[in-house]
Amino acid sequence: MASAPEPRTDELLPLTAIRGLAAWWVVLFHLRFLLAPWIPTSVLAVLARGNLAVDLFFILSGFVIALNYGERVGTGGAAGYRDFLVRRFARVYPLHLLILLGFAAYALAAAAFGTARLAEQGWEYFGASLLLVQNWGFADEARWNVPAWSISTEALAYLLFPLLLTLLKPARRRLWLLVAAVAGLGLSVEPFFWLTGHPFPNAVAETGLFRCLAQFAMGMALYGLWLRLPRRRWLAGLLVGVAALLAIGFVLWNAPVVPIAWAALILALAWSQGPGILVAPGLVWLGRISYATYLSHYLLLTLFKYAFVTAGEPVSPPRLALYLFAVLAASAGLYHGFERPAQAWLLARWTARHGRRRELVAAE
Repeated sequence: MASAPEPRTDELLPLTAIRGLAAWWVVLFHLRFLLAPWIPTSVLAVLARGNLAVDLFFILSGFVIALNYGERVGTGGAAGYRDFLVRRFARVYPLHLLILLGFAAYALAAAAFGTARLAEQGWEYFGASLLLVQNWGFADEARWNVPAWSISTEALAYLLFPLLLTLLKPARRRLWLLVAAVAGLGLSVEPFFWLTGHPFPNAVAETGLFRCLAQFAMGMALYGLWLRLPRRRWLAGLLVGVAALLAIGFVLWNAPVVPIAWAALILALAWSQGPGILVAPGLVWLGRISYATYLSHYLLLTLFKYAFVTAGEPVSPPRLALYLFAVLAASAGLYHGFERPAQAWLLARWTARHGRRRELVAAE
């Protein structure tokens, strides 16, 4: 059997860094009610938009997956597709399973001691979460590790990746078709919410799957656009300005432009490979551990609330700082001590079984 081409291992450092910042925006989004007594209302308003970071994740994921795996899956046939799925499974599933088991342990303790209600969220949803299908339209709300709803929808995007490549192939032949694909997919998201009667970006159980697939495909088209357009520093700066104006438009007029704003920002950052704050080692490191941050923070918040939160009483800033430090420490420990070793172990087993040596792909 002929081997498929090796996946690329390109890492665009500004995109890695922005992923870390977005993950912490989600952390603060879930913490915002406990922070409310201590921060200005203007800052609280920014934190309340942290759920929009998930849209950035979807577009960014489509872009980077197309960058690193598009050629392999597009030309590698069944072997390339199978290898892609194995690599994505090794990348996302071990940590997802570990955190889910952490929730199960807490739920069993809650049931045993009768001090919490997590166990009442339903073991059927837990079973669906084990299979990563919990947000495929089978449930009416996200439960257990709530942020993992987006991992579930991305799992379907991975399964559909060859189909999305095929559907977008005609657009890659013409620059204007790529622009139209990016704009059309981006502008389709919020009208979908209107049609289903839900405010953007809420009701993730009902709308999250479309939200993911449309923006994942948008990111793939954006990668094609990135390949076709010339690299110009002034154009990168212009796109940052466009992203800022679109963000202002969303805030002031609730305009349906959030995905387009994220696309402009991603394209600008993908061209910005020179010196800058988003290639600083600390921010790049935050990006590399961001999956652990995203998946673990909600379990830590659940435990933190049980230990320190009393209804009607504010949580002190030192305790809030303790939680944030715990998230950072857990993210680092999980990434270096579990996530990467588990990924390497699974890929080594896959390599040994199929008799070919492959490099571990660090890209998202």
